[in-house]
Amino acid sequence: MLIGVDTGFFIELKNENQKAKEIWNKIVKSEDELAISVLSINEILVYFFRNGKSKQGKELLTLLKIFPNIKLIPVSERIAELSAGYRYGLGIPTIDSLILTTFIYERCDKVISTDKHFLKAKKQNIIEVEDISKKL
Repeated sequence: MLIGVDTGFFIELKNENQKAKEIWNKIVKSEDELAISVLSINEILVYFFRNGKSKQGKELLTLLKIFPNIKLIPVSERIAELSAGYRYGLGIPTIDSLILTTFIYERCDKVISTDKHFLKAKKQNIIEVEDISKKL
């Protein structure tokens, strides 16, 4: 299964979210494959920089680059073009539409996220989205 994950997945993983840990363990066992937009690299590093943990952020980035069943996907001209339609049609921020379009373009089976913007795509049956944010 190819699973698209956004930045929130890695934040939840760092925060010991059980669902995020289960997904990660499947990746480690090579049961599933992750698709990650390169835009998430920026967001992940900024998160760690803000929390004074730049070394951890860079270590995570290195891991993402060398892990065999993790695909870091660049934003191509085609993804940028298709993204405009999702940005407009779903009314979501540009960065989220680019990340979402990456998952759709790569034919991900589902998206794992904490971002409520992705749920708009689920409601319109564009792609399956699982929200792993901790509910209060």
